[in-house]
Amino acid sequence: MNKKSLVSLEDIAESKVVVDIIIRVDAIDEFYVNTESEILSKKQPFLISLLLGYRFDLNEFELEEVMKIIFVIWEYFKKYDKVNKVKISKRVFEKKQKGNMQMLNSIEDNVDTNYKNDVITSDLNNLKSKALLVGVLSIFNHKKALIDLDEEKKDVIIIGMKSIIECFDDILQK
Repeated sequence: MNKKSLVSLEDIAESKVVVDIIIRVDAIDEFYVNTESEILSKKQPFLISLLLGYRFDLNEFELEEVMKIIFVIWEYFKKYDKVNKVKISKRVFEKKQKGNMQMLNSIEDNVDTNYKNDVITSDLNNLKSKALLVGVLSIFNHKKALIDLDEEKKDVIIIGMKSIIECFDDILQK
C-alpha cells in the first residue's frame, strides 16, 4: 500500500515562508499592531474577538505572544483573495474547535500508541497548512511567556490556533 508522505516538498517550501513570517511578526511595532488590527477588524473580525476573549485569562506578556501568533496566521493567509472576502464565523470556528477537542480527548484516553499515531497522522494529512501549524507550535516551545503558560490554557489556545488555521484552509478550498 502506498502511503502519502506526512510532509511534502510543498510543506518544506512553505516552512521557509512561515519562518520568514514568524521573524517579521516577532519584530512588529505599535504601528503594525494598530494598522493590522484595523484591517483584521474589517476583514476577519472574529480573530479580534477571539484575541479579546483571551485577555481575561492571560497576563500581558502571554496575550502579546498570542496576538503575535494570530498575526502570523493572518500574515500567512492574507495574500489570498478569498480570505479577505469570506469571514470566519464563530459557529464555524466552534465546530472546528469542538472536533479538535474531541480528537485530543480520544487520543488522551487511549493507551494504544499506534492508535494515537494513526489519529494524529490522519489529522495532519487532512491539514493543508501543516508548515504553519508547525511554526505556531514552535512559537509555543520558544517563547518564555508561552512555555511557562498553564498547560490547560496552553492546550486550549493551541487548539484555538489550529482551528483558525483549519477555518482559513476551508475558506481556500471552497
